[in-house]
Amino acid sequence: MYLVDADGHVEESETTFSDKYFDPAFRAQRPRVVAIDQMVYWMIEEQMYPRRVGRGAHNLGTPASYKGKKTPHAQKKSDTIASMEIHGVKERIEAMDKEGISLQVLYPTLFLAYPLAATPPLVTAMSTAYNRFLGDQIGAHERLKWAAVVNLDDVEGAVNQVKEAHELGAVAVMLLGTVGDRLLDDPAFLPFYEALVERDLTLAIHVGWACPALTGLFTHIYPSSVNAFLMPVLLGFSSMINSGLLDRFPTLRVGFLEAGCQWIHFMLDRLDHRFGHSGNFLADILPDTIPKAKLAPMEYMRQGNLYLSCEVEDTLLPEVVELVGDQVVYGSDMPHGDREVLSSDYLKQREDLSETVKTRILRENGARLYNLDISHAVRKAS
Repeated sequence: MYLVDADGHVEESETTFSDKYFDPAFRAQRPRVVAIDQMVYWMIEEQMYPRRVGRGAHNLGTPASYKGKKTPHAQKKSDTIASMEIHGVKERIEAMDKEGISLQVLYPTLFLAYPLAATPPLVTAMSTAYNRFLGDQIGAHERLKWAAVVNLDDVEGAVNQVKEAHELGAVAVMLLGTVGDRLLDDPAFLPFYEALVERDLTLAIHVGWACPALTGLFTHIYPSSVNAFLMPVLLGFSSMINSGLLDRFPTLRVGFLEAGCQWIHFMLDRLDHRFGHSGNFLADILPDTIPKAKLAPMEYMRQGNLYLSCEVEDTLLPEVVELVGDQVVYGSDMPHGDREVLSSDYLKQREDLSETVKTRILRENGARLYNLDISHAVRKAS
């Protein structure tokens, strides 16, 4: 089967932020890899990432190497350093072949935490360097695609990043579910959405430690990795549904990635319930209480441009498919340490899904999310 992986990852390395890609004005402040007490971290503005212990705890797979060797937390990963860090594409393609992945869309790892620095121009320099690195290593490769990152704390810079990333070959732009303590429907972000739609790039709302107020509630990475890591995706979904953004940008394709798919019934039900009640009692006195969205939540799902990734073992996956149709995609999470190797095989073996549904999840739906024409490649693979 020709298999589309809608969510793989890059483990950033010092090469990602090397002089070739990094804004000269900020090179002295570039992220650096440091080793402390047998662990390896990124040092950014004299702060270490990830922060696995203490208040605000979070976990990241990067950096995956130090002085040419795998870091302690990457030792159990079967992937090579070159495959994880994308030093050329040869070894990543070999890793994909072992798992039967025909096409993979890559997302970052370091940028799954917010904020990475207190200085917005430095974050813009970091994210721009990441995009230029992938543009250089991958470009518009036939089998490897990639999502750009932008810094919405610098909206003008984010617009420029969208333009450049499109020229470099990106097929999507990644956001976390919030921009710190701001929701994705903040009116200040409209120029970003305009630039995204103008270039027909997919918006991917990915799990990550997006909201410091939420992340700061936790002192252990276990509950943080469930609550602070996953909940922002639901906040991002709500922002898309209730804000009127989908009315203003009806062609925008949006994916909600790596939070499983079992939350969708709850969110649609609660949003639909409140849509029917919101503004009913106060509309005459407070017109601002009337919903900004023109349609009920399920109507936006039925338009067909909102997608969500599943975990292959999601118990309610058949019910989700029944609810939302062909808008569920597969993501391998390669090469992150908590992924299941050969996870697509698990999905293929499920007896509660038809072969047609499995094929759509593993191929067609992901291709539509990213607006990819894979017809020639599918025929070639057949």
